[in-house]
Amino acid sequence: MNKTWKRFRVILTAAGMAICMTAGLGMGIYWSRGQAEKTAVAAAAREMEFESGEPEEIGRVYQPRAGEDSLYKDIVLDEEVAKEVCDRYNLDYDTVKSKDVTREMRNYEEALWLIKDMGDCPLLGQEWGKGAFASLQMYIQEIYAFGDGEEVVREMCKEYGIDPDKAVISDLTTEQLIEVGEKAFETSDHPKG
Repeated sequence: MNKTWKRFRVILTAAGMAICMTAGLGMGIYWSRGQAEKTAVAAAAREMEFESGEPEEIGRVYQPRAGEDSLYKDIVLDEEVAKEVCDRYNLDYDTVKSKDVTREMRNYEEALWLIKDMGDCPLLGQEWGKGAFASLQMYIQEIYAFGDGEEVVREMCKEYGIDPDKAVISDLTTEQLIEVGEKAFETSDHPKG
Protein backbone atom coordinates (compact mmCIF):
# COMPACT_ATOMS: atom_id res chain seq x y z
CA MET A 1 0.00 0.00 0.00
CA ASN A 2 2.83 2.36 0.87
CA LYS A 3 4.57 1.73 -2.48
CA THR A 4 1.32 2.33 -4.37
CA TRP A 5 0.77 5.59 -2.50
CA LYS A 6 4.31 6.75 -3.29
CA ARG A 7 3.87 5.94 -6.99
CA PHE A 8 0.64 7.90 -7.38
CA ARG A 9 1.33 10.63 -4.80
CA VAL A 10 2.62 13.09 -7.39
CA ILE A 11 -0.33 12.48 -9.71
CA LEU A 12 -2.87 12.78 -6.89
CA THR A 13 -1.18 15.93 -5.57
CA ALA A 14 -1.18 17.50 -9.04
CA ALA A 15 -4.85 16.61 -9.53
CA GLY A 16 -5.75 18.12 -6.15
CA MET A 17 -3.84 21.30 -6.98
CA ALA A 18 -5.55 21.55 -10.37
CA ILE A 19 -8.98 21.26 -8.72
CA CYS A 20 -8.09 23.93 -6.16
CA MET A 21 -6.69 26.28 -8.82
CA THR A 22 -9.79 25.83 -10.98
CA ALA A 23 -12.02 26.66 -8.02
CA GLY A 24 -9.88 29.71 -7.22
CA LEU A 25 -10.03 30.88 -10.85
CA GLY A 26 -13.80 30.47 -10.90
CA MET A 27 -14.15 32.51 -7.72
CA GLY A 28 -11.84 35.17 -9.16
CA ILE A 29 -13.89 35.43 -12.34
CA TYR A 30 -17.11 35.67 -10.36
CA TRP A 31 -15.63 38.40 -8.16
CA SER A 32 -14.17 40.39 -11.08
CA ARG A 33 -17.49 40.41 -12.95
CA GLY A 34 -19.19 41.76 -9.85
CA GLN A 35 -16.50 44.42 -9.50
CA ALA A 36 -16.84 45.41 -13.17
CA GLU A 37 -20.59 45.79 -12.74
CA LYS A 38 -20.13 47.89 -9.60
CA THR A 39 -17.54 50.08 -11.35
CA ALA A 40 -19.80 50.63 -14.35
CA VAL A 41 -22.79 51.56 -12.20
CA ALA A 42 -20.66 53.86 -10.03
CA ALA A 43 -19.22 55.60 -13.10
CA ALA A 44 -22.67 56.02 -14.57
CA ALA A 45 -24.00 57.38 -11.30
CA ARG A 46 -21.24 60.00 -11.21
CA GLU A 47 -21.98 61.10 -14.76
CA MET A 48 -25.72 61.34 -14.41
CA GLU A 49 -27.19 64.20 -12.49
CA PHE A 50 -30.22 63.40 -10.42
CA GLU A 51 -32.14 65.92 -8.41
CA SER A 52 -32.70 63.54 -5.55
CA GLY A 53 -29.55 61.48 -6.09
CA GLU A 54 -31.20 58.40 -4.64
CA PRO A 55 -29.85 54.95 -5.59
CA GLU A 56 -33.33 53.74 -6.59
CA GLU A 57 -33.30 56.18 -9.50
CA ILE A 58 -29.90 54.97 -10.62
CA GLY A 59 -31.09 51.36 -10.54
CA ARG A 60 -34.13 52.26 -12.58
CA VAL A 61 -31.99 53.90 -15.26
CA TYR A 62 -29.39 51.14 -15.47
CA GLN A 63 -31.59 48.09 -15.24
CA PRO A 64 -34.07 48.55 -18.09
CA ARG A 65 -36.72 46.07 -19.12
CA ALA A 66 -34.94 43.78 -21.54
CA GLY A 67 -37.55 41.39 -22.89
CA GLU A 68 -37.73 40.49 -26.57
CA ASP A 69 -40.93 42.50 -26.96
CA SER A 70 -39.42 45.58 -25.31
CA LEU A 71 -38.92 48.61 -27.47
CA TYR A 72 -35.30 49.26 -28.37
CA LYS A 73 -35.63 52.87 -27.25
CA ASP A 74 -36.61 51.69 -23.75
CA ILE A 75 -33.50 49.54 -23.41
CA VAL A 76 -30.72 51.66 -24.91
CA LEU A 77 -29.15 54.16 -22.52
CA ASP A 78 -28.31 56.91 -25.02
CA GLU A 79 -31.24 58.19 -27.08
CA GLU A 80 -29.01 60.06 -29.55
CA VAL A 81 -26.94 56.95 -30.27
CA ALA A 82 -30.07 54.81 -30.61
CA LYS A 83 -31.58 57.23 -33.13
CA GLU A 84 -28.38 57.18 -35.17
CA VAL A 85 -28.42 53.35 -35.20
CA CYS A 86 -32.05 53.40 -36.35
CA ASP A 87 -31.26 55.94 -39.07
CA ARG A 88 -28.35 53.90 -40.40
CA TYR A 89 -30.35 50.66 -40.55
CA ASN A 90 -33.65 52.25 -41.68
CA LEU A 91 -35.53 51.35 -38.50
CA ASP A 92 -38.35 53.29 -36.91
CA TYR A 93 -36.98 54.50 -33.57
CA ASP A 94 -40.40 54.57 -31.94
CA THR A 95 -41.50 51.05 -32.93
CA VAL A 96 -38.41 48.84 -33.38
CA LYS A 97 -38.30 45.98 -30.88
CA SER A 98 -35.22 44.80 -29.04
CA LYS A 99 -35.44 41.40 -30.77
CA ASP A 100 -35.09 43.13 -34.16
CA VAL A 101 -31.73 44.70 -33.29
CA THR A 102 -28.95 42.49 -34.66
CA ARG A 103 -25.42 41.98 -33.37
CA GLU A 104 -24.15 44.18 -36.21
CA MET A 105 -26.44 46.98 -35.02
CA ARG A 106 -25.33 46.53 -31.40
CA ASN A 107 -21.69 46.72 -32.51
CA TYR A 108 -22.42 49.96 -34.34
CA GLU A 109 -24.22 51.28 -31.25
CA GLU A 110 -21.19 50.44 -29.10
CA ALA A 111 -18.78 52.16 -31.52
CA LEU A 112 -20.92 55.32 -31.53
CA TRP A 113 -21.07 55.27 -27.75
CA LEU A 114 -17.29 54.84 -27.47
CA ILE A 115 -16.66 57.86 -29.70
CA LYS A 116 -19.27 59.98 -27.94
CA ASP A 117 -18.58 59.15 -24.29
CA MET A 118 -14.96 57.99 -24.34
CA GLY A 119 -13.60 59.80 -27.40
CA ASP A 120 -10.90 61.66 -25.46
CA CYS A 121 -9.62 58.52 -23.70
CA PRO A 122 -6.35 56.99 -24.91
CA LEU A 123 -6.26 53.72 -26.80
CA LEU A 124 -3.77 52.17 -24.41
CA GLY A 125 -3.19 52.37 -20.69
CA GLN A 126 -4.21 50.84 -17.43
CA GLU A 127 -4.93 53.65 -15.01
CA TRP A 128 -6.52 51.79 -12.14
CA GLY A 129 -8.63 53.94 -9.90
CA LYS A 130 -10.01 56.00 -12.80
CA GLY A 131 -12.83 53.58 -13.51
CA ALA A 132 -13.00 50.54 -15.71
CA PHE A 133 -13.14 52.61 -18.85
CA ALA A 134 -10.04 54.85 -18.71
CA SER A 135 -8.81 53.58 -22.11
CA LEU A 136 -9.94 51.42 -25.01
CA GLN A 137 -7.58 48.71 -23.77
CA MET A 138 -9.23 48.64 -20.32
CA TYR A 139 -12.71 48.81 -21.84
CA ILE A 140 -12.26 45.74 -24.06
CA GLN A 141 -10.48 43.86 -21.27
CA GLU A 142 -13.46 44.49 -18.96
CA ILE A 143 -16.16 43.84 -21.56
CA TYR A 144 -14.59 40.66 -22.96
CA ALA A 145 -13.01 39.52 -19.64
CA PHE A 146 -9.50 38.85 -20.87
CA GLY A 147 -6.06 40.39 -20.43
CA ASP A 148 -4.83 40.82 -24.01
CA GLY A 149 -6.43 44.19 -24.71
CA GLU A 150 -3.12 45.91 -25.42
CA GLU A 151 -2.12 43.24 -27.92
CA VAL A 152 -5.46 43.50 -29.77
CA VAL A 153 -5.34 47.32 -29.91
CA ARG A 154 -1.71 47.36 -31.09
CA GLU A 155 -2.36 44.72 -33.77
CA MET A 156 -5.42 46.52 -35.14
CA CYS A 157 -3.75 49.96 -35.05
CA LYS A 158 -0.81 48.54 -37.01
CA GLU A 159 -3.28 47.55 -39.75
CA TYR A 160 -4.80 51.06 -39.68
CA GLY A 161 -1.44 52.88 -39.66
CA ILE A 162 -2.27 54.56 -36.33
CA ASP A 163 0.16 55.03 -33.43
CA PRO A 164 -1.72 53.49 -30.48
CA ASP A 165 0.57 55.19 -27.96
CA LYS A 166 -0.50 58.67 -29.07
CA ALA A 167 -4.03 58.21 -30.44
CA VAL A 168 -7.34 58.57 -28.63
CA ILE A 169 -10.54 56.62 -29.23
CA SER A 170 -12.08 59.32 -31.44
CA ASP A 171 -9.13 58.93 -33.84
CA LEU A 172 -10.69 55.61 -34.90
CA THR A 173 -13.74 55.37 -37.14
CA THR A 174 -16.87 53.50 -36.11
CA GLU A 175 -15.89 50.72 -38.53
CA GLN A 176 -12.43 50.45 -36.98
CA LEU A 177 -13.88 50.33 -33.47
CA ILE A 178 -16.26 47.58 -34.57
CA GLU A 179 -13.29 45.62 -35.97
CA VAL A 180 -11.35 46.08 -32.71
CA GLY A 181 -14.38 44.81 -30.77
CA GLU A 182 -14.75 41.80 -33.07
CA LYS A 183 -11.04 40.99 -32.76
CA ALA A 184 -11.30 41.24 -28.96
CA PHE A 185 -14.36 38.97 -29.00
CA GLU A 186 -12.54 36.38 -31.14
CA THR A 187 -9.40 36.57 -28.96
CA SER A 188 -11.19 36.28 -25.63
CA ASP A 189 -12.30 33.06 -23.98
CA HIS A 190 -15.96 34.19 -23.99
CA PRO A 191 -18.37 31.51 -25.16
CA LYS A 192 -18.96 32.11 -28.87
CA GLY A 193 -22.47 30.60 -29.05
